Amino acid sequence: MTRARIIALLVLGSLAACARNVPPQASILDSERSSVALAELQQGRKLLVRKCGSCHQTPLPKAHTAAEWPSKLDEMSARASLDAYQRHMIEQYLVVMTESSQAKH
Repeated sequence: MTRARIIALLVLGSLAACARNVPPQASILDSERSSVALAELQQGRKLLVRKCGSCHQTPLPKAHTAAEWPSKLDEMSARASLDAYQRHMIEQYLVVMTESSQAKH
């Protein structure tokens, strides 16, 4: 196997590993089920990726229960420099999407 091919395989493997840690997109069904506007869920996801993913791997909603997310955000809000609005949007997204993943199982 050539060196270029080995490098290409390593790069593709790394990208595949990263892809598994991408928070799910909110759907219209998530919005309707939770009575939260789809645009708000999308904004919460965008903030999660930008603010939380800048220091560590972006957390997935299923990493904690819906009841655990508020305290987890309390722990990290100051370090991530979240204002009240940003924290609310991220929490809303995480709670809704956690409940969504639990409802599917």
